[in-house]
Order: sequence, then C-alpha cells, then structure tokens
Amino acid sequence: MHLPPLDVAIYPVTAMSRGTYISKPARRSSTTSSSSSSSSASSRTSITTIDFPSIQRVIRAVFRSSKITVQQVEVLQGYLHQVYLAKLVDSSCLVLKCPPAYNVRLLRHEKHLLETERKTLETLHEYTQIPVPQVLKYDSHGGALGTPFLLMSHVSGRKLSEISAFLTASERSTIDRTLGSYVRALTALSATQFGMTHRVFEKKGSTSWREAFLALLEAALRDAEDMLVTLPYESLRYWVGKHAHVLEEVTEARLVALNVCDAQNVLVDERTKQVVGLVGFSNVIWGDALLGGGMADGSEAFFAGLGEYPPRTGSARVRMLMYTTYRATVKIVTRHYRPHSGGDELRARRELSYALNELAAL
Repeated sequence: MHLPPLDVAIYPVTAMSRGTYISKPARRSSTTSSSSSSSSASSRTSITTIDFPSIQRVIRAVFRSSKITVQQVEVLQGYLHQVYLAKLVDSSCLVLKCPPAYNVRLLRHEKHLLETERKTLETLHEYTQIPVPQVLKYDSHGGALGTPFLLMSHVSGRKLSEISAFLTASERSTIDRTLGSYVRALTALSATQFGMTHRVFEKKGSTSWREAFLALLEAALRDAEDMLVTLPYESLRYWVGKHAHVLEEVTEARLVALNVCDAQNVLVDERTKQVVGLVGFSNVIWGDALLGGGMADGSEAFFAGLGEYPPRTGSARVRMLMYTTYRATVKIVTRHYRPHSGGDELRARRELSYALNELAAL
C-alpha cells in the first residue's frame, strides 16, 4: 500500500492544578535509578511558559464550545516534548504536546518532531487498526499558546516499563506477539521516497535507501563532532561506506518506527495485561523495515506476531550491522547532548565496537 509519509513520545505523570504547576514525583516502578533521575530532570525543565487559561482557551477553540471546562492539568514527563494531560469536567482527558523547552539541545534528526508525529498518527488512523492517539488539532504557529502544539486524544494504560517486572511469561509473550503484529501493520505501509518523514511528505525525500541512510548516519556523526564526542569517525565512515552497496537492495520505502517497541512507549491495561495503545512515534522514517523497532532484539513471540523471521545472513546481516552502528551512534551522542536522558552509553559503545568489527571481518 503506497502512501505519502510521517513523529510522538511518552506519557508518564506529574501534576499541576488550576493555573498552578505543582511538581509531584512520578509513581515509582521497576525502572532504574538513572531513569528515575532522568524523569525528575525532565519534569524540572518541562513547563514554565504555558498557563492554565491558555490551555482551556485552546481546547474550547478546537471544539468550538465555551461550555467545555478543564478541571485539572497534569504535566506529563515526556522524553523531549513538553506534554500536558488535560482532565475535563466530564472525566474525559486530552493530551497537549508542545516543542521541547528552549534550553533542550536537539540533534539534527529531532528538528521536526511535532510535524512528523502529527502526520504519522493521521496516517496510522487512516490505514491501520493500531491503537494510537487521535490528532484533534495541530497548530504550527501556536495561536493562543504562543508555541506550536499538538492536541490529541488520551490513550489510558500503564507503561510496559512500569509493570514488566510483574508480568508472567505467558502475559509477556502475548504482549510481544501483539507488538509483532503491529510492526507488521506498520511496515506494510510504503511510500515512493526514502528518508525523514517531513521530507518525504514534502516530496523532498531521497530516491534511494542508500542515500537516505548515509545521510541519517552522517547527521548523527556531525552532531557528535559538534559536541566533540569521542567516536571512531574514520572507521565508521569507512566500513559503512565500504558495504553501502547492499543498501541498494532495498527498493521500497517502508514505514519504520524505530522506538515503537520500547517499553516506555507501550501502554498496557493493568487488569487484562493486553496492549491498549502505542505512543512514541517521534522517531519515524521511511526506509528498510529491518531498521524498525523490535527487529534487532525481538523475542520468539514478537516474530510469531510479525509472521516471519528477518533473514540473518548475507546482505540482510550486513544491513543489520550497519543499522546497529547507527542506533549505537545516536544513543551515544544523545547522552552527550542530554546527560539526563537515560540510556546506557557503555552498552551502546560495546554494540558499536561489535558491529564495526563484524563489518571489518566481512
């Protein structure tokens, strides 16, 4: 199925009530202390510029009704965005997302997050049955808020990262199988160009996956150079360049959501232990399905839901090694741009070294 192409984030919890932002610690879970400190750091820098009346005005304008009343607004601990949960008097909820705080430094591939997310969610609603938030309003200028925003429906559920330690093996397998089926639905969508979502929708994408992927990797390397991050730049460029011809085997651009299977982006019903929603579509491109979330480390149940096991030999293995270098590079660089963002830099460096050594041995 050919489409024109498509970015989202996470929904954790902090609170503020009418007109006043009251920072409360997030509910503790099985996450590590580093992720906990990252969450608190996120809430500290999240929101200081948007007031309660402005949020209510925006919601009333969207629904064209002065009778809609926002009862409470909570600050959600987003990965990058400033995110709010607006609770209405009828008990329904809406999610408002704004760009990252002004003091958050972005990588090159993070420049068009809201626009990409909006297009991704609209596409998924139109062409799939995947449970994702519905876009209610996107304003690239901001209007009453004075900043771009994305207003969406709220998908209730607990993050998989919060409850994974309490799941049985059978419950986890069911969740993984569901995720595999959703990834299959994602990668069934195709476009006529490759690359970043906003460029593809503007018909400014690349005509080849080789060109698009090398541009993605080079952008990450330049981000690293800007921050003087220690990386094996020459080896990265040399070994990926040497094997880049295998990328030409990818002739159809598929929707690739790199973080779709991250435990923080999967919402689960606490009672039934079923997947009720997916968020975190801010890192979405059009390219090789093998780059997508779950492909590198999916479980048996995940691949059962996907319906196939990706090939691990020949040119497919070479491509997977190249994608490992890209993911590891982005993780390393992100830690230097945002030290409190979470993630294991040492593990990412080990993955990068392994992939480069394997590429060199081919």
